[in-house]
Amino acid sequence: MLGHLLDFPLHILTLLFLSVGKAEKCINDEVDGEIKYASVGEPLHVICPLHSLLNKNNFSVTWIRNDSQTEITSDKKARVHQDQEYLKFIPADLHDSGLYQCILRNVTHCIKYIRRVEVFKFDDGLCYKHSVRFRNHTAKAGTLTIQCPNLDKYGNYSNMQVMWFKECQPLNLHSKRYMTSPKSLTITGSSRQDSGNYTCKVPFSHNGVTYNISRTIEYTISDRSNKTEPVIIFPTNNIIDVELGAPITLTCKVLHNRTVGLLWLYNGTDMDFYADDGRVILGDTSQKLTEDGIQYFKSLTFTKVTEEDYNRQFYCGIWHKESTMFYVTLKRPDPNFQGFIIAFFLSVLLVLTIAIIGVKILKVDIVLWYRSSCFANTYQKDHKIYDAYVIYPKNSMVTSSYEMDIFVQEVLPEVLEKQCAYRLFILGRDDLPGQAIMDLVDESISRSRRVIIVLGNMICEERGDDFEQKIAMYDALIRNKIKVILIEMEKIIDYTNMPESIKYIKQKQGVVRWKGEFTEAALSPNTRFWKNIRYQMPPAQRHSDKELHYIYSED
Repeated sequence: MLGHLLDFPLHILTLLFLSVGKAEKCINDEVDGEIKYASVGEPLHVICPLHSLLNKNNFSVTWIRNDSQTEITSDKKARVHQDQEYLKFIPADLHDSGLYQCILRNVTHCIKYIRRVEVFKFDDGLCYKHSVRFRNHTAKAGTLTIQCPNLDKYGNYSNMQVMWFKECQPLNLHSKRYMTSPKSLTITGSSRQDSGNYTCKVPFSHNGVTYNISRTIEYTISDRSNKTEPVIIFPTNNIIDVELGAPITLTCKVLHNRTVGLLWLYNGTDMDFYADDGRVILGDTSQKLTEDGIQYFKSLTFTKVTEEDYNRQFYCGIWHKESTMFYVTLKRPDPNFQGFIIAFFLSVLLVLTIAIIGVKILKVDIVLWYRSSCFANTYQKDHKIYDAYVIYPKNSMVTSSYEMDIFVQEVLPEVLEKQCAYRLFILGRDDLPGQAIMDLVDESISRSRRVIIVLGNMICEERGDDFEQKIAMYDALIRNKIKVILIEMEKIIDYTNMPESIKYIKQKQGVVRWKGEFTEAALSPNTRFWKNIRYQMPPAQRHSDKELHYIYSED
């Protein structure tokens, strides 16, 4: 209070001084009677009493400790530093107690004012010091609202979580008796037992370190008078989501046993003066008799919510009962990503489904492309000599044996060996005269990576080819070492007379059927028939372009 009384003569003295021209030294004002307190380890912001003059006559501000005459640094990383009109202690220490000069200068004038700072320790066993409490607060039993004072210099605490204590013990803020809002605690149904010392603690962050700012307020609660206090049902510091441009009606509801008048306020001004375009409409006060008393209503209608309405506190209360006022805040709804998430996952599912179907349809082309790319390693480390051992019926009484011989002896070597760089073993072509057939077949099959069996509508005689086939089936199915590729020279309708091993392979992996004539186009490795054969064959060793002689086809 003394500080405010000194402001008036201070400003008069300053104005008189500014009118007389250049001064030889600073005007030395008295010590400000208001003491700035802080507990050890808590931040303290001290504002210069002359801050209202900073925007006049191009003044600059300097802070000096009275007993050192050394200018305090402006480095914000320093524990004690000046920040224009503020002197900041982050945090305060016991030896910071003392007098500090706030000096204003321009090219012609100088004026200073002295602030007193006192840093203290809490009393033993307590979270406050008795002598620096905010004392002598009295209230009647009923609804009590306690403000956490002197926080405006430390930033915006509208979104901070304030911790509340009574006699240094934390309050159960989940209890229905307590309601919290930025910088305030409301106790419903308070009584004399609620008298005591209330401490609020607010987190404060600086340079990555979090401190606490604490204030202790002493309250004395007197007995409830015979008159029942009004109860505000709505609002109770609510936050309501509303779309931009949408209408909304807020209805203040108060329960009381006497006649009361309701009002809606913003920033201390009646809502009648809030908007000039008529989009905000105040309703009349109405009432309804209930078992608990008289319920009063007063509506506040926004015909169209604008950007400026968001995050503002619209208070509803009772005439001459400002302590019982509560507010409602309009907020823009949080984005709803549910539709986007559903659409995203459906799109991903659709893409995966298409990809799976596409891979299934094009898997042959994909595998062949990969084998021909620079990423594939075609070097074989299995010490095999042949890529495939070819078996076909060589002793048949049907007329199609000629085409079978042409296919095995000429077509297969032309495409797989000359154009695709595979190495085949064909009995009768690659064996030497006098070799034992049994040993030759067994050894050649064991040194091959695949077995190709060419089938036709014929019944093979129990001769060399049948023996050859039995050995191949033994290797492929019993020892499970070699993959078998079945080729039909013509569509075989009935597999009844085929060996069981052939039936099993056909059922497990199917067959590749030759179609068409032995034309030049049919001998291209890029036709569907040869692609299916190459897909089941192992990767071929790479050769240069000069070594491969492809016959390209539009198939």
